Amino acid sequence: MSESDQSSEAVEIYHRVNRLKLKTGAGLHDGPGFIDPNAIVRADTIIQKKQSLYPKMVEESLNRLEDSWAQFKAAGSEGARREAIERIYHTSNHIKDLASTFNYELMQHFALSLREFAERIDPERKEHQVIVQAHLDVMRIVYQENIKDHGGAKAEELKLIVAKAIEKYS
Repeated sequence: MSESDQSSEAVEIYHRVNRLKLKTGAGLHDGPGFIDPNAIVRADTIIQKKQSLYPKMVEESLNRLEDSWAQFKAAGSEGARREAIERIYHTSNHIKDLASTFNYELMQHFALSLREFAERIDPERKEHQVIVQAHLDVMRIVYQENIKDHGGAKAEELKLIVAKAIEKYS
């Protein structure tokens, strides 16, 4: 053992006030992961107020998605097709996020599926274009018929359409 190990000098520990924790609304003695209940209520109120905007936001996003798809089909170069696929990826991700926020499970399902497929789409394969078109068609139907959840005969029928397209043309 060294001399310093044997010394009787005590180590003094300073416990500083966690100012960031206080700014979040947590108390000094609240455990990790604490979220101020008032902050949750405020966030829920904002989401409820914005829920009425969901149809308009999704329609605009679906229109952007369809425009990007039309640009993909009309593109004359590989670079232009890749840019269109990139827009499809980001727009479908945006729709997924909107649908998730406002509990539109079926729209979230198809938007996520399209986003994942956009990651591996081969622009040269016509079969892949059929799969993208199937996604766009069912997403438009889900929007027009305001289908929220996964259940029900209509939801299962729409899922089957996309599943068959993926199975047949992947």
